[in-house]
Parts: sequence; C-alpha cells; structure tokens
Amino acid sequence: MDYSLKNVRIAGTGSAVPARIVTNQDISNMGVPVKDDWIIENLGIRQRHIADNESTTDLATRAALAAMENAGIDREEISLILLATITPDRKAPSTACLVKHRLGMTNLAPALDISAACSGFMYGLTIAGNLIRSGVHKNALVICCDRMSSITDWSRRDCIFFGDGAAAVVLTESRYENSLFEARIFSNTEFTDGATVFEGDSAFTMDGHAVYEAASSVLPGSIVSVLLRCGLSEEDLTWVIPHQPSIKILKKMAEQLGIPFEKVCHNMERYANTSGVSIPLLLDEVNRAGKLKKDDLVAFAGVGAGWTFGAAIYRWH
Repeated sequence: MDYSLKNVRIAGTGSAVPARIVTNQDISNMGVPVKDDWIIENLGIRQRHIADNESTTDLATRAALAAMENAGIDREEISLILLATITPDRKAPSTACLVKHRLGMTNLAPALDISAACSGFMYGLTIAGNLIRSGVHKNALVICCDRMSSITDWSRRDCIFFGDGAAAVVLTESRYENSLFEARIFSNTEFTDGATVFEGDSAFTMDGHAVYEAASSVLPGSIVSVLLRCGLSEEDLTWVIPHQPSIKILKKMAEQLGIPFEKVCHNMERYANTSGVSIPLLLDEVNRAGKLKKDDLVAFAGVGAGWTFGAAIYRWH
C-alpha cells in the first residue's frame, strides 16, 4: 500500500430532499406564535422540506447514488463510507451499513456513522480527506442525512429553524499539481446543553442566544485558522460555503472575515437549517449550477452541538 502523502479531489456531489414543503405560514397556521416576516428577516428562512414516509436511510441512499453518478464512479470502487447523522433509523447497525446494503455494495469497505450534529459534514470531510491523503483509502463516500422533523416539537417556537434532507460527496485522490485541501476540526465542550436532546426527551432543545454567540465566533475563526495554515488570507477566497444557521449569522461571519456577502453562498431560504446536511446540500446546488470554476478557492465551515466545529479550504478542480 502506498502511504505517500497525496491530495484530495471532490469528484462528485449529490443531494435528496423530501417532496413535502412546509412554509412559515403553514407553521403559523398550526398555532405556533411566529410571524412569516420575522422569520424571513431574522433567519432568512421561507420554507423547509419535511419527510413524510422517507427514512434517513431512504434519503441518504438517494443522495449517495446522485453523488456517485455525478462522480462517474462505480459503487464497488468506494473503499470507505462515512455517514453523519443525529437521526439514525436504528441504534444498530449504523445507518452507514444500512445505506451500503441498500446500495447493493458487496465489497468489504468499512461503513460507520458520525454524530456531530450541524458540523457532521466537516467531521466526515476532514476524516475521509485525511485518510485519502495518507494513502489508506482511495475513494470515500461522505454522506450527511438528518430528519430534524423527527426530533422537533412542532408546538414550540424553535420548530421554525429546521428542515430535512440528505447530501453526499465522493472524495478521491487528486493528481492536479495545484490541488489544495486543508481541514481542521475542533470541539469545545463547556456548553454541551446549548443544543441537545436531553435524556428522556424526544425533541431537540436549543439556546438560541448561545448558538448565535458560538456560531458568530467559531465560523470565521475556524476559516481563518485554516487559511493561516495554508499561507492564505481572507481576500484569497472565491466562495464560502458554510453551515446555514441563519442569515444574520452568515452576514456577521462575512463582516468578521472582511469579505463581501456576495461571496457567501446560502440556501436556508428554501431548506432552513438541515443540520449536517446544509453544507453538502448547498455545495451540490452550487456545483450543479456551474458556479464553481477551476482553481476557485472555496472555504467550508460548520458548527454544531457539542460544540463541534471546523473548516476546510479547497481549491476546486
């Protein structure tokens, strides 16, 4: 096995969302004390996709198939499957194993779940990317899927934040001489109750102020830490593809980075906060829209319950 240091390419992207759409007005009509214009102004959310009968495995499998098709890779060439979720269908086996079975893969590729909430993609991308760089794996499938509606109390005001979905990327070795992939992940466990499902509860509980303070700090901070490792500055960034907590947090992040908000991609207006799915879902949209050009310098960043957080810098090719 070749353990020489390699680099990484995002070879394909894919996503899947439930067909059902729930608007802000729909939630207001359910008796939740919120107004459509307040949600749009403060969170940037207009609607979200909510699963009816689709399971986490269903959505994750669809996203995985789309990513592999986009990459032009056969499923048996995948040597590692990482699946980030906080809404698994079963306690055992892992959702990654269920998806691998659903995909009809017969090789012995390891398949495991990651629980890092909204930073699930950053954890999966970093782990898989570095395993490819080390030569341990050649092709990795990183999937994120969360059905946040299954752990949401629809009578509470915080139900407005979340939506359901799945997204995936295929990572492979890069032979491009100007390739760049650098990623860092972190945790700060001083406030584990800030966003959680408490033991014995069935619904997600969140301290909105704590989330705002944490996200406003660690999103730009994580990006800067990776830029420094690469000898780059904020001005070098072409795009930022971040987690989608709220439009206000993303505007604050752009301000702290000193970059135009036009460089910050967002889609929470259509999907709300889909937890760990938000970054790869947005990446798939931007990729398929043809916005990403060769040598564009892209930053990914996310923060989730724990707190878990991280960022990556990638040169698109």
